[in-house]
Parts: sequence; structure tokens; C-alpha cells
Amino acid sequence: MQELSSKYEILRVMGHGGFSAVFKARSRENPERIVALKQLDFSIDNKDSKEYRDFKDEVEILKKLSHPNIVKIYDEFILDNKPSLEMEFLDGETLESILKREKFFSIAETIDFIAQISSALSYCHHYQLPDSSTTFEDSAFFKRNSIIHNDLNPKNIIRVQKEDGSFRYVLIDFGLSFTDPDAVRHSKKEDGMAEYKSPEKWTGAEVDTQSDIYSLGVVIYEMLTGSAPFPISDYKDNIKMLELGEKHKKATVPDIDIRRGETIEKNNLLIVPGNEIPNWLNKLILKCLQKRPMDRFLTGRELSNFFYDGLAGKIEEDVQTAIIDIHPIEDNEKRGEARLEIVPNILTEAQHFFINKDFTTIGRRSDGAGTFIADIAIKTADKFISKNHCQIIRIANPGGGFIYKLQDSTPSKNGTFFNIEKNTQRLSEATKILLKDGDFFWIGNTKIIFHED
Repeated sequence: MQELSSKYEILRVMGHGGFSAVFKARSRENPERIVALKQLDFSIDNKDSKEYRDFKDEVEILKKLSHPNIVKIYDEFILDNKPSLEMEFLDGETLESILKREKFFSIAETIDFIAQISSALSYCHHYQLPDSSTTFEDSAFFKRNSIIHNDLNPKNIIRVQKEDGSFRYVLIDFGLSFTDPDAVRHSKKEDGMAEYKSPEKWTGAEVDTQSDIYSLGVVIYEMLTGSAPFPISDYKDNIKMLELGEKHKKATVPDIDIRRGETIEKNNLLIVPGNEIPNWLNKLILKCLQKRPMDRFLTGRELSNFFYDGLAGKIEEDVQTAIIDIHPIEDNEKRGEARLEIVPNILTEAQHFFINKDFTTIGRRSDGAGTFIADIAIKTADKFISKNHCQIIRIANPGGGFIYKLQDSTPSKNGTFFNIEKNTQRLSEATKILLKDGDFFWIGNTKIIFHED
């Protein structure tokens, strides 16, 4: 590292993988200049070699990219016989490390992320390449009149906090193609990137902008649920890797609402009112994750247009929330103060709770430190009851008092059932029950009666 050390002061190692190392470095020529320096882990004998020409050609295009959500590339060198990249230093952390700590993102955080990264992909996918772009016809980096990232995953997205407290998400580490494609493909399996690979990559087919779209869909899914649609525990297990490839090519994407609910319950986390995944966002994710490239958004621009239409309420809802009124009364009838009666059984104690909030969670009581505690925490040994099993919404009635609606929007693993007999009709996440005096519902083996005074 003699040449590298003569040109830069290495401040710390930021990362090291199978093909490269990344350093935070200070320019010795200009001590005020702090950069990220990436050095590739293979040797170049001379600047006329094909490997170096490919590297230099691709980096020349990257240097021209100018977008707030794409890392800025400053220059390239050969240092100690190794190709090296000088890049913008980003004082932040990867999406991967944030997910490990926070488990999942809120809807608002995810929407902010999509707005920024879809803009970055739109810029790349519609970037006008120079006339000499035919030089790159075999490149994994250039396709048609566009640039593809080709390695989109949580490790390659950095979140930086700005002075005003908001966040900037930045794409880093484009999947360049100056090394042997088979070696790159094998490395990414070993390194855990297989969860983000599009179906066409598993078949060895040529990839295009729609491959980036698929990978982004996996990332968004993981942000909302805490895991990729098809996770894998052992990247070195060849059988599991083959099974994973088949899932990407053929398996149905697991329901995102159920997966999110399982993550919330498993980690004893609290989901706040209004933080349900909107239907249009669910549609966006599922379109990204279509098996056939032609069925996805074609480019980041098309995805971005759909995203902003969704925010504006222009995406038609497939399912309208059903309000079930078991025994109708006039809408303006005055309603009294409400309470719930927990009917005792061999597992559950008798309890009474008043409903005095606009959003009330109901679930099994947990005495563990730092765990989620429902507003109505039922003393029970019934493990079929989740810690956040169902919820009651209180809405002011124009005629005075309140009306109350029961929902199971997380949804709970074992379901919420209402009226007549135990376990007769399960609440879907798209259904709310308009509660009246004497109505009852079941969670696990426990009957709960709704009373109004």
C-alpha cells in the first residue's frame, strides 16, 4: 500500500468484501479533503489491459452522474497495481445496519425512501449515454440508453442525516462489470445478495432496468416487514441456494401485511394508528416483484410516476373497507360511555376496561421489561392471544357521544372472531365491526363483551 499511503492518510477502514476494500481517507495534498477510497482486490499489470480499460470506461460515465441520491465519483487511479476509486465520503450508515437495529421502517419513512431512490433510478435509467456507448455492449452496467445499478441491496444504500434533521438516501457501489461475471455472480451469493436478485439473474439471462426494479421491490418489502420476501439463513448451503432461486422464479410473494404483523409481534413493537400499509403501496411493491420483467415497472421513472399517483390518491383501490353493522340504528343516535367485559375461563381472569381513547389496542398482558403493553392488557395464559391482537377505534358522533369500531388490522396470527358463536366469522384486515351494546367477540379462547351505558 505504498502508493496509496503516499497519496492518502487512511483514517479508518469502512468496509472490506470479496473484491474490494473501502477506506475513509484524507488527501495528503489537500488535508481539508476527506473522501471515500475504494480499492479493488485484483492486480493490474498495465493500463492497456482489457480489465483496466473496462474499469476506466465505466468509471468515466459514473463521474458524469450528478444526482443528490447517487454517490459522487471523483476520480480513478491505479495504486499499488490495483484499480482505485475516489468517491464522495458519506457520513451515515447503511440501510442494512439500520434494519438490524430498528427491525422495520414506518410508512412515512418508507415513502420518503421511495421518493428519493426512485428519483435516482429514474435519472440512471433515462441517462443519455454518449455515442460511443456501443463500446459497452457486453457491460452489465450499460443497457440500451440507460445505466443500471445492477447491485441494489441494503448494503449499497447509505442514509445520511442532514442539518435540518431530515434524511438523504444515497445509492453507492454500482455493480460494475470489469471482473468475470461468473465470479461476481458467485461472490454475491456468498455475500448474501441472493435475496435481492431478480428471477432473470437466477437463470443467467441478460438483465436490464427491470432487474433494478425487482431489487428495489425486495428492499422496500424488507423495510416494511424486517425481512426479504424470501430470506435465507446459510448462503453456503447449495441446496438452500437452489431453493431460494426457485422461490424467486416461481413462489408467490408472502403477504406483506401478515409478515409485518409477525415482525411487530415477535419484537414486541408498537404500531401506531394510521401506520397501516396503504393499498397503493402494496400494489407498487407487488408490481416491482413480478416474475416476468415485462410485468414490472419498466424504469425508475415509471415507478416514480405510479408512486406520486398513489400519494395523490389516483390509484384505484381494489378493496374498500367494509363496515359491518350487525343490528343497524340511526347514525345520529346518541351513544353512551363504553367498556369491555373480559369473560373469565380456565386461562383468563375476569376484568373490566373502559374505552377512553380514540385508538385502543387489545392484547395479552406481558410483564417483560421493555415489551409492548396493550391499552387493554388481558391477564391470561392463553398463548393464542397476541400482545397486540385487535383494536377499537372511537369516533365522535355528530349526534353526541361516540361510535366504536372493532378492527384487526395488524392482523393477528390467530384471528379475531365476532358474535353468535365462538370462531364463526373472522375479521379481515379490510373489515371493521360497528359495535353496539351487548355485542361480543372472541380472541383466542376468551370472550369479550362490549357494553354501553
